[in-house]
Amino acid sequence: MLKIYFATRVRGFFRQLFNAESISAKFEYDNSKVYETNSLVAKLKNKFGRSKIFDLLGIIQVIKCRQSADVYGSFNRFLDSDKPYFIYVENPTALFHYRLGRNKSTLGKKKITKAINSPNLRALIFMSKACYNTFESVCTTIPQSVIRKTIYPYIPINPLVNRNIIVEKSHKPELRLLYVAQGIRFISKGGLEIIDAFRKVRDLYDNISLIIITSIKDVENKIIDEIKLIPGLELHDFKFSFKEMQQIYADSNLMLQPTSDDSFGLTILEGIKSGLPIIGSRLYAIPEIVEDGINGYLCDPHYWFFDENNIPNPKIWNNRRNTIYSGNKSDKIINFLVNAISKLNNNRDILEQMSLASFEKANKAPFDQTYIIDQWNELIIELQNK
Repeated sequence: MLKIYFATRVRGFFRQLFNAESISAKFEYDNSKVYETNSLVAKLKNKFGRSKIFDLLGIIQVIKCRQSADVYGSFNRFLDSDKPYFIYVENPTALFHYRLGRNKSTLGKKKITKAINSPNLRALIFMSKACYNTFESVCTTIPQSVIRKTIYPYIPINPLVNRNIIVEKSHKPELRLLYVAQGIRFISKGGLEIIDAFRKVRDLYDNISLIIITSIKDVENKIIDEIKLIPGLELHDFKFSFKEMQQIYADSNLMLQPTSDDSFGLTILEGIKSGLPIIGSRLYAIPEIVEDGINGYLCDPHYWFFDENNIPNPKIWNNRRNTIYSGNKSDKIINFLVNAISKLNNNRDILEQMSLASFEKANKAPFDQTYIIDQWNELIIELQNK
């Protein structure tokens, strides 16, 4: 069996892949490098790594890896390796610290060209079609010898949910809304609009409740204090286990995610695995998961972090303090949320249809767990034959 060592920090969802029984490789990794939200040290390192002077110098992180393994894996980083390796890419800018100018300088171009042409780089695995389709435009040309695939994150189906449960839940009197925002992204993912929209729907309907799960320490105290005073709203810190989150998803009816800066929206994928319709924005990879009017409703984001061609928008990307993190609210999004929530609250047959559509979408290619494992097993065979 092929032995794969993951040399980088990885998001928590990788644990599900690493422990999948039907995958034909043995994954090894440092458990201390698995994270859901960044630690203070990681935040400081990230801030330092995104320095403007490093843009001019074209600094990119290339991680040296010398381990006992057949193949190395990486999440969003190039490796200086003594064996073949692949990179799982969230979006192309992640390879150069999410800095739009870093790959444009003379030194930056030279370093990225050298890294992408390493004889040991055997495959690029893209987290979404949006990433696959824009990689060369945003980053650099991929050598013909490098395998390229889109494989969505491996998220197991929620065992607490089935079609009968979804139908029954859709017609219960209470409508339970869910909003999940990790790290400092409470505002940029639409948290302020959600608060205002929830106030409005509570004025119209007393059967609607909202659970907000976020990193409380990363949200301004005045916002947290405001949230705690709103009837029908539960606030929780982002400290739940995967199984605990599965229960929360199973107990909910709708997920809210009117985000302005997601490149994927992992919680959205977790939501449809539990049969939740999504009320969100048509940003980057989200329309790959949510079909407007079928398993949710999509609006334009308040700020186009990526443009309509899924290319990073420098007017927003390089001006985050005055845009996505500014706290400026969109009345258009607030009204969109109120109207969508009200429609589904008043039309439970539509809620049922959308919930089942999410559940069915999550249980077929390219999102179901069997298909994703098959994709990884095909990659493993290709790596062995290269």
